[in-house]
Amino acid sequence: MEKVELVAITAPLMGHLPPVLQLAKLMLQTNNQLSITFLISKMPLDPEGAAKIQSIVASNSNIERLHFQELPTDQVNVSQGSNARSGSSIHQFIESQKIRVREAVSKIEGLSGFIVDMISTTMIDVADDLGLPSYLFFNQGAGFIGLLLHFQTLEDEQNQEISELIQSRDELDVPSYEKRVPIGVLPTLTTKKETWSKMFLKCSREYRRAKGIVVNTFADLETYALDSFSLKSPPPYGNSKVPTIYPLGPILNLSQSNKEQHPELMNWLDSQPQNSVVFLCFGSMGSINSDQIKEIAKGIEQSGCRFLWVLRQADKGGFAGDLKNYEAALPDGFLGRTASIGKVVGWVPQVAVLSHPAVGGFVSHCGWNSTLESIWFGVPMATWPLHAEQQLNAFQLVKELGIAVEIALDYAEAKQNQEIVRAKQVEKGIRELMDSENEVRKRVKEFSEKSHLAVEENGSSTLALETIIQDLIHNSSQGQIPKK
Repeated sequence: MEKVELVAITAPLMGHLPPVLQLAKLMLQTNNQLSITFLISKMPLDPEGAAKIQSIVASNSNIERLHFQELPTDQVNVSQGSNARSGSSIHQFIESQKIRVREAVSKIEGLSGFIVDMISTTMIDVADDLGLPSYLFFNQGAGFIGLLLHFQTLEDEQNQEISELIQSRDELDVPSYEKRVPIGVLPTLTTKKETWSKMFLKCSREYRRAKGIVVNTFADLETYALDSFSLKSPPPYGNSKVPTIYPLGPILNLSQSNKEQHPELMNWLDSQPQNSVVFLCFGSMGSINSDQIKEIAKGIEQSGCRFLWVLRQADKGGFAGDLKNYEAALPDGFLGRTASIGKVVGWVPQVAVLSHPAVGGFVSHCGWNSTLESIWFGVPMATWPLHAEQQLNAFQLVKELGIAVEIALDYAEAKQNQEIVRAKQVEKGIRELMDSENEVRKRVKEFSEKSHLAVEENGSSTLALETIIQDLIHNSSQGQIPKK
């Protein structure tokens, strides 16, 4: 039986590796012909992220047919004076690694294809040079990739600059969203001219060069968006071909909750009543400024709800890090007054927390991984987006799917003159979120059931996974790097 060797390449950010790694595990479990090698890069100015990536690699190093190869990193790839988290710095670093990838794949015998994530698409050039197919793993929703392809169509086929378009509109019709999309929730990666034209417009063009696009969603969650890709007359995404879309989600790492590493926290949750704790967490890269932290604290306290709050602030490189002194960041006396009902911590095992019966609501940055985890466990959300596509996700969750409560839709940590969300609004959102009779709670339970059905035998995502594996096996017979 012919082996099918693949390489996987992700952006050097902590949140990008785990979903692609989980996809790889699913593929390996489904078919024993596959073997996958991850080419690992680490950002020079992100030591915390690099350490966590190394930890992820180490914990998965004993899986059969799964391999890791670390690429050399040149310290001058990113300017020491730049924000290491900025899109331009990350894009610059990924582009600089192309030569390293060429060197690495030249030594892999029988290579049959590439898997790349949404911002590593420059590596499709390497695959094309070798005559190999590339598959894009898009770890966001189908609605978002539809928006990117729509904007790319407007730019390339209608000569419409997106930066000019949004100046003249309050809302836009986007093929992958049922409701008109407010300008205020569009990702800055599309509205900021330099970021869009120099990075994500290029990426969106490259999406069409992929053999197929794997999307971390499921058919019953984004039916409208997924249907939009098959419309023919007129084609909503222009005249250029859109690759086959494979909805394989939810792709989640649920096997390692790491709760045994946090016994005090888990014991505290065990002592709380069912559905009584509101969980506040803004992601691995999310941070809140000091004035906003104080308003959140006041809102939590005024709500009277039990709470678990993951509190982090940005370091000099732009990455979120643990606070050294919670008392200095919070209102005077807050920790003492709320000690009996809440905890403020630096990091938690999110899967273990969301799956705990005591947790009844999730104030979230609306990152797609966190969104899918919350849906899987049937935990309703309140929206507090910070960056990237999170405002668009918040809009979708509140306005289209009805599985989240709105605290903020267009909040953005990098926005100039971003208004502070006041304590009263925070309190209102938390109270609504934790209401046991809230319609949002009922709807998220329904989507939770559908998410489980999607990945069961003969579920929509399971069948899509089997299809893409068969495509890979077929493609491997068409061409591969010869064995020596």
